[in-house]
Amino acid sequence: MRDMGQYLIKNKNMLWSVSIYMLAVLLCLFILNSVAGLLVYYFDHLQSVWWHALSLYLLVAILTVIIGSIFYEFYVFRAGGHTLAKQLRARRLILIESTPEESVALKLVDTLAKHFAIDAPAVYVLPDESGVNALTAGFQPKDTVVILTWGALQNLDELELYGLLAHEFHQILSGEVTENTNLKILYSGLTTFSQWGSKIAKQGFSPYGRERNKFETLFVAVGGLIWLFGCLGVLVARLIKYCTLRRRTYYNDTATAKMVEHQANIQTLLRIYAHHAGSQIHSEYSEAIAHMCFANSLSPQSWLNIHPSIEARLYAMNPSLLQDVQLEDLKKIRSQPWYKLIQSFEDASPESYTPWIPPQPLPLLRLSPISFSLNDAIKPLNPVVRRQIERPELLQRALQTSTGSREVMVAILMIRQYREFIPSEAAISRAIVDALLHLDGRVHIQIFFDACDNLGAIPNSIARQFLTKLAKIIQEDGEIGLLDALLLEKVKAKLNLLPAHTPTSLENAKAQIVRLIDALLHVQQINSSQQLSVRYKILERVLSPEELELYEEISDEPIDLSEILNDVAGLLLRDRLNILGIAEICLWHERIISQDELDVLALLYWRLGFEHEEIVDQMLKKNSVMIF
Repeated sequence: MRDMGQYLIKNKNMLWSVSIYMLAVLLCLFILNSVAGLLVYYFDHLQSVWWHALSLYLLVAILTVIIGSIFYEFYVFRAGGHTLAKQLRARRLILIESTPEESVALKLVDTLAKHFAIDAPAVYVLPDESGVNALTAGFQPKDTVVILTWGALQNLDELELYGLLAHEFHQILSGEVTENTNLKILYSGLTTFSQWGSKIAKQGFSPYGRERNKFETLFVAVGGLIWLFGCLGVLVARLIKYCTLRRRTYYNDTATAKMVEHQANIQTLLRIYAHHAGSQIHSEYSEAIAHMCFANSLSPQSWLNIHPSIEARLYAMNPSLLQDVQLEDLKKIRSQPWYKLIQSFEDASPESYTPWIPPQPLPLLRLSPISFSLNDAIKPLNPVVRRQIERPELLQRALQTSTGSREVMVAILMIRQYREFIPSEAAISRAIVDALLHLDGRVHIQIFFDACDNLGAIPNSIARQFLTKLAKIIQEDGEIGLLDALLLEKVKAKLNLLPAHTPTSLENAKAQIVRLIDALLHVQQINSSQQLSVRYKILERVLSPEELELYEEISDEPIDLSEILNDVAGLLLRDRLNILGIAEICLWHERIISQDELDVLALLYWRLGFEHEEIVDQMLKKNSVMIF
C-alpha cells in the first residue's frame, strides 16, 4: 500500500507538471502568433491579428519542433543519466585513472552509497566548468549518474565535497532525480531554439590558435537571431519553474542536513559564496539543467533564477551565519589596500556566539627561533623511532591520567619558553620538569601529542581555562612562534574548541598569508639577511607588484596566529596547496630540516586539512641525502 501511495503521488506530481507545461506551450504559441499577426496586419489591414494567413503554418512548425524535441530527448535519455553526461561532454571518473581530487570524490560516493544501502551512481566531471556545482540524472539505480564540475573537484575540500554529494544522494533517495529528469525532457521543447542559436553562434568563435573561419560573422548573426527567437520559450519555462520549484531548494537543504546529521552542506554553500566563479555553468544546456543543479547554473543577474541566492539559502539554514561572515570580512578590510576598499557592504549586528579568545594583550611575532642544542637543530628523528624512545617511569605514570597529561603539557611548553630557566613559582611538578630535561629535546613534542590524546572528556569551562593557561605560557615574553601556536591548535581540536573555518577568497586573505609566511620564515635557523631575501622570493609568488610594495616591511603589530591559521584554512583547496608548496620549495628545498621545522610542516599540513605522513617521510629522505 505504501508503494502504491508513493506511485500515485509521483504520478500526481507528473500530471501537474504536464498540465503546467501545456499551459506554457499555449502561452508561447499565443504570443508568437500575435507577434506574427501584428506584422501581417501592418502589410494587410484586412487580416486579423489573432488568426491570419501565417497562423496555421507557424503553429504547425512550432508544434513540430516542440514534439520532435521531446521525442529526441526521450531518445537521448535511452540510457538514463549516462547519455545526458555524454550530451554535456562530461568525462567519466575511473578510480585507476583518476587524479587525487577525483579519487576523493569516488571514495565519498562509495561511502554514501554504502551508508544508504543503494547502488553507487557513476560519477562524471565537466572538465571546462570552473564554477562549483553538481547535478544528478537518471531513471533507475543502474543508470543514475552524478555530474560534478571541475571547479567543485578543484576548490572543495573533503568536508565541502561531502556536503555537495550528500545533497545529490538526498535527491536520489527522495525520487527527485527521476522527476527532474522527466522535467528536463518535458521542457526541452521550450528551450530548443535557444540551444540551437547558442550552438550555431559558438561556431563563429574560433578557439585560440585555430585558423579563423570566413563565415564566423554569419554564424554569430544567424545564431543570435535564432537564440533571440527562442528567448520567449526560455522565459516562459523559467517563469513556470520559478513559480513551482523555487521553494523546493530550501526543503532540500534542510532535509539533507537532517539526513546526514551534519552541516557539511552549509560549508559547501559558504565556499560557493566566497568563490570568485560562483556556481555558474557556461554551457548551452545550462538553462535546461538549471532545475537539476545543486545551485544556480545561470548568471546571478539572470531573471527568475530557479534557485534562491546563496545568501538566502544560508540565512534560511542559519540566520546568524551571514552576520558572522560579514564581521570576519570587516575585520580583514583593515589590512586591505585603499583601492580595494571602495565597495559596499551591509551593516552587521554583534556576534551571537563568542569563541575562545586568546589572552590580551596579543603578542608580537617571534622573529628568531628559540635556542636549541645542536642535535635538536640538525637531525630530526623518524616519527616511529621518536614514539618508541624509552621514557622515565614518572612520565609514563603521569600520561595515564587526564590531570597528569595536562601537567606534562604545561611543563613542555614551559621548557620551550625557558629552556635554561624554569620559574620557581611555576605550578607544575619539579620532578616532571627534571624528567623532561633529561630527555632528548626532540622527543618533547611527541610526548606533548601523547598527552593531548590522553586528555579525555573535560567540561567546557575547564577546557577554556586550560587553553588560556597554555596561551599565557607560550606568549609569556610578549612574543609567539608558529610551532607553539600550532600546538595550541592541536589542543583546541582535541577539546572540540577549534572554530570551523569560514571559506574565504585569496584576495581577502592576502594579509593573513603574508603574516603566516613571516611566521614560517622565522622558524628557520638562518641569519636575518638571508631571511629577507627568501621572504621577498616567496612573496613574489603570492602577491602582485603593487601588493609587494604594501607588504615590503615585516609588520610589528600584535598578532593572533590562531585566527590567521583559521583564515588560511578557509581558502580554496588549490590555494592552500599552493601555500604549502611554496613553503616546501622556498624554505626547505636546499636546506637540512630541523626537528622543529619538521613538526611545523606536519602540523601545518594537518591544520590546513591535509594528511602529512607522506610529506614527513619525503622530507626525512631528502634530509638524509643532504646530510650524507
